[in-house]
Amino acid sequence: MIATTRAALIRGEGTDALGDPTDEGAVAVTGWGDFPAAITERTRTVYDQAASTFRTVREYVGRIPANVPYQSGDRIRDNVDGRIYTVDEIETTRRSVSGRSSVSLSLRRTG
Repeated sequence: MIATTRAALIRGEGTDALGDPTDEGAVAVTGWGDFPAAITERTRTVYDQAASTFRTVREYVGRIPANVPYQSGDRIRDNVDGRIYTVDEIETTRRSVSGRSSVSLSLRRTG
């Protein structure tokens, strides 16, 4: 994995005046507020049958070290630009040629 940013693992959430969840109460997990990560954006063209046109869809992919203690419901914050991502899918990759394992994430940008 070649890191493109520094990230934080965040947990918790607050609520707004209407009771909807927000990231205001989110805090970094102790010891995991600044670790190397790779977050990249890819585009994919899909055919929308309802409109009979092609659409461009943005996808975000992240890679983090295998020792990050991720739990269901946690989010990843890009410490460089402050964007927060929810995790849709997690895939653990076994050791590679470099001798390290990593975790691939399918991300969705919030906000």
